[in-house]
Amino acid sequence: MSHAYATDRFEFNITATAGDARTGELTIGEQTLQTPNLFPVINFYGGGTENSVYGGGIHRTIKELMIGADRVGGEAFDEYFDGTMMSVASLTDYNLTKERYDDYLAKPIKERRLFESYEGLIFVDSGGFKFLNNSEIDGSDFEVEMDQEEIYAIQQALGGDILVNLDHPIAPDDSHQERLEKAQKTAANIEKFLSLSNDFAGAKYLTLHGYNYSMMDEFLSTVTDRVPAGVLYEGFDGIALGSLVPKKDNRGDLIKAVTDCKEIMDDWGMEEWPLHVLGISSRAIPLLATMGADTFDSSSHLHGAINGKYSHSLMGNKHIDDVDFSNCDCRVCQSELLVDRMKGNAEYQKDILGPVAMHNIITEKKALAELRHRIQQSDTDGLIAYLEEAFDRDKTMRRFTHQVVNESLGGYF
Repeated sequence: MSHAYATDRFEFNITATAGDARTGELTIGEQTLQTPNLFPVINFYGGGTENSVYGGGIHRTIKELMIGADRVGGEAFDEYFDGTMMSVASLTDYNLTKERYDDYLAKPIKERRLFESYEGLIFVDSGGFKFLNNSEIDGSDFEVEMDQEEIYAIQQALGGDILVNLDHPIAPDDSHQERLEKAQKTAANIEKFLSLSNDFAGAKYLTLHGYNYSMMDEFLSTVTDRVPAGVLYEGFDGIALGSLVPKKDNRGDLIKAVTDCKEIMDDWGMEEWPLHVLGISSRAIPLLATMGADTFDSSSHLHGAINGKYSHSLMGNKHIDDVDFSNCDCRVCQSELLVDRMKGNAEYQKDILGPVAMHNIITEKKALAELRHRIQQSDTDGLIAYLEEAFDRDKTMRRFTHQVVNESLGGYF
């Protein structure tokens, strides 16, 4: 099976299916991403200058590994960064000066000398989740009010390949009226975003909010009260499902949200569009991909490393003090320098934990490569076996695995 959805900005080609799961190729300009795939979260700009790879603590070490900086051994790990996620809101994390802020926006990321060899896709999120309560960048000597026009200008300045409109995410305890008001505000931003981005050469994803079919249907109905459906179809290329951060550890709610999102996309004529799920735990990826989600972003590699967790699968980890690195054949664990640092032999914590985060990314990417392989066999048996292997030792997850197998892969019999 192979069919493509294309615009003048990008092409999404579905290459294989197994039940509801699918593999594809997402092409924007010269870059192609194999799906399902993960965009690891990276702060390209973390308060520093070029000499410090623009800073960011553990983010700095990950960037050094990505580009193959001398201080981490000189060998680039760029193959694991075919897609990355950066949020506009990350610029609020480092108390920037106005001079530093202007410098960060003076040249697109991939035009920087340090990153000129980087060829991955950069997804630049609007930061709506963070800006909902504080709609400004508050620097050390300046403030910038965040609205749709300012957000889009920043996304462009960073050189994003995939952009989303500024949204107003919902919360589980929102009243119906609060959700409706947020949808109306998002609709206004969507209208503005489309008028601003008419000449944008990359891909544009429409943010969709809701935890079930009726909520998502009402959200789109509210949006199309302001922006006609035909304008949405012409202006956007994919869906970014948001508001799931508060539910990222509730597998049942995630499954419900993605299942209903796929139904909404079918009913609204968006079934050919790629679906990105914003801000979820990497542990949920196999199930959500089986249900037909195409891409994800996650900071699990970072949070795991910061908490001393070294992944040996998407579902399992050990504390870094208990790891026998010789049991892993990844490039991090085959490096004497990086293993020495993971054992604690480094002056700075970022240099101990950065390689752990890099190992965690490699573990996630290997799991996704195997997932794509199983889907490409076009036989649900291989994918079912993959899920059974992945979640065999997790009693809670087995229940959700059986649900997904029955609903998305035709069941066991």
